[in-house]
Amino acid sequence: MKPNLHVMLDVNQSNWYIEKCIKYAPESSDDFIAFGNPVKQASHPRFTPVLANETSYRLWAERINRGEYRQVIINYFDMHAAELVNRIERKDVAIVWVIWGADLYTLPLFWNKLYDGYAAKLYNVSWLNHAKSMYQHWKNRVRRGTRDHRFLYSAMRKVTHGATLVTPDVDLVRSHLNKRVKQIPLSFSGVEDFSSVELVPKNDRIQIGNSGDPANNHIEMLRLLKSMDVQNEIFMPIAYGSRKYLEVLPAAAHEIIGQDQLKLQTQVVAKEEYFSQLASTGFAVMGHLRQQAFANLIALFYFGTKVFMREKNPLLKTFREWGLHVYSVEGELSRTALSKRLTNEEQLHNRAIIVKRLNEEAMKGYYRDLILGERD
Repeated sequence: MKPNLHVMLDVNQSNWYIEKCIKYAPESSDDFIAFGNPVKQASHPRFTPVLANETSYRLWAERINRGEYRQVIINYFDMHAAELVNRIERKDVAIVWVIWGADLYTLPLFWNKLYDGYAAKLYNVSWLNHAKSMYQHWKNRVRRGTRDHRFLYSAMRKVTHGATLVTPDVDLVRSHLNKRVKQIPLSFSGVEDFSSVELVPKNDRIQIGNSGDPANNHIEMLRLLKSMDVQNEIFMPIAYGSRKYLEVLPAAAHEIIGQDQLKLQTQVVAKEEYFSQLASTGFAVMGHLRQQAFANLIALFYFGTKVFMREKNPLLKTFREWGLHVYSVEGELSRTALSKRLTNEEQLHNRAIIVKRLNEEAMKGYYRDLILGERD
């Protein structure tokens, strides 16, 4: 069987993805590349950084068009990926988009569907500013031939398969880009990533969000908790994310809730230490309006945390379909709800569902289907 070409980002998470591909499909001889100036976060021996220039795009496209690869698997769909995909001419090469979320929801199609008031104001999200931005894109394209979202969309419309467990995300791709896209079930993380962490009794701490990305809508969630006069300790992991957002978030957050009650994690810690922290957390309030924090959430469900999510977040629908005990921010979050942890029975119920869907054998099946599965 021909190998696949994985187009990725030069980030630390790419190392974990490559390791999982090799672990679950050791017989494959796939190539893993990233276009751009190497930052050397992806350091796996099977990873190859590639300069982002016309020569590189052309040479890799020629290899695909010669029939060297069975699939092109896009791990983050940016302009670099679009430059390659728009050069693919063969119809017998599957183009698989691994839909982690960020690359889908930051497209202009969803520009006004990510942020509540604070982040929206910080990033100047408004109909007027959007119109100005689109006009500028149009002017740059007409005058200078600059690539814009239309070039990205033209590549995305060539996608044949979307790899994710979140069916609503695939439905968005079908609705806005290509109605013929087929779904390949895939999860980046599974139970094996955190099952070695000791199960401990829950405390009353509330986790807000999963990162320093503005789509967490931290400020709105903190204001909501403040309005309820919640006394629980609050924990916010913001070790990575948007620099612009992180420059102002800590001060803005502590204006709402003081440092004695609100603890910020601003440094990256080892996975084991982070999951140990999640294991004792009694509650989680996620302010995302889009699909995000999947790996965090499945760990929280496994550990028995009571999770509240936004109604517009596609993950809420997915987790309800799975049968998990999961709650709505808009309809069920209250001071009383944040004083009652999940019962032992509810914790066991959630853990059993996560184990069933994301155990070692399930993960092996997902990755083997991605890498070795037949495509029509």
